[in-house]
Amino acid sequence: MNNKAFILGSYHCCYSFTSEEIPALGETVMGYRFKMSGGAKGHGQMLAAALAGTKVCGIMRVGADTYGHLCIEDFKRAGIDCTHVKIDPEHATGAAGVMLNRKGDNIITVVPGANAEITREDIDRAEEMMKGCSVAGFQFENNFDAIEYTIRKAHALGVETMVDPAPVVQFDEDLYRCITYIKPNEVEASLLSGIEVTDTASARKAGRVLLDKGVNKAAIITLGQDGAVLVTPDMERVFPRVPVEVRDTTSAGDTFAGALVASIAQGMTLPDAVIHANCIAACCVKRLPNQSAFEFFPSAEELTRLEENYRAMLSNQEE
Repeated sequence: MNNKAFILGSYHCCYSFTSEEIPALGETVMGYRFKMSGGAKGHGQMLAAALAGTKVCGIMRVGADTYGHLCIEDFKRAGIDCTHVKIDPEHATGAAGVMLNRKGDNIITVVPGANAEITREDIDRAEEMMKGCSVAGFQFENNFDAIEYTIRKAHALGVETMVDPAPVVQFDEDLYRCITYIKPNEVEASLLSGIEVTDTASARKAGRVLLDKGVNKAAIITLGQDGAVLVTPDMERVFPRVPVEVRDTTSAGDTFAGALVASIAQGMTLPDAVIHANCIAACCVKRLPNQSAFEFFPSAEELTRLEENYRAMLSNQEE
């Protein structure tokens, strides 16, 4: 591995509303916090991978508006190569609405905007950059034709692919053969595998189904409070939640996915990569709602200490 990755990214202006409980269908509730910010699954994954110490190149589109320029400022601050991050003069930056309850649970609605306008031509222009990467990261917030095209192209170029299949879309199952690692949460794993994932046992079964469909090396299923399950052709292993105070889960999955891309690009074994990503994501959920990735991302010392404690906990559970 050469510690270089590219991510087919996405970005939205985000409007977050926090109340005691997330409203039910047709219900109106009074909230106590409102926040405007920028972010998305691809944006969060790119920042996490870069802040975790990997050289990251982005492929994406943003609007020629305030939020589009803020996105590029974030990437440049993190040292991300923006050569293939295009400002689209005809389409606005995507938008997302987030509802949170006091426990940090969330539901999200996304309008893709410029994210949906990325084309195969955009991908072809980035081919030389792609050839220099060892890992590629994906989520499903873009134009899916471009996503599928890029996954297949990366695979053909010998680049390992890590897919976070969110939001879930229907796709040709032949695509699984081009996916090296897949990282769904329990809901996404249920939809993709046909097995209702409610615990670590059912996650193991779902992971095995995804491998049988053609995923090359591993399914990593995240289970929120129940941690994560790693399934490879030769191994099944449960990684419990890192015990930290949870304040906001909004970016946890994206932080985990980006940190996982970085860990793989840095040549870690899969168990070590999951431990590393799990601990970085744990620092994310401790953050306050108004903190950015730059503020909550752990220092090397904090991360080392957290990983040592977590590995000790894993050892005690195995004895």
